Amino acid sequence: MRILASVLCGALFGAGLLISGMTDPQKVLGFLDIAAIQTDHWDPSLAFVMAGGLVVAFPFFRFAQSRKSAVCGGKIELPTRRDIDHNLVIGGLLFGIGWGMVGYCPGPAISALAFGHTETIVFGIAMITGMVVHKLMMTTLDKTAFTRK
Repeated sequence: MRILASVLCGALFGAGLLISGMTDPQKVLGFLDIAAIQTDHWDPSLAFVMAGGLVVAFPFFRFAQSRKSAVCGGKIELPTRRDIDHNLVIGGLLFGIGWGMVGYCPGPAISALAFGHTETIVFGIAMITGMVVHKLMMTTLDKTAFTRK
């Protein structure tokens, strides 16, 4: 049951990204290019997609906060940290720079893989490579920090 729910939620999320245009890098870049506001070429439509996502997600997030376990069983793991550390700032900067450069972030890129476009496949490979390099770096840094103590 849990796997079926996960597949259905993933399919719904992917369909939403496709329908909203979030899988089209040019549409995303048209939204992120705020300098185009002055020339009337700015595309604000993705702001409505984000607002719609918040309207849908917020009540479910509040519902999840009030529960001890997930509806399908299992532990609910919600973020508890509220501090802003260097990992959060650097991660946010890298995410924003990457999104602004190519018009993809992980969710829409994975959905766009269904089209088989070369640039999406290259982005996917680069994203996975970045994740592996990050994991290796963090493992190395954790070991180094541990031995210094």
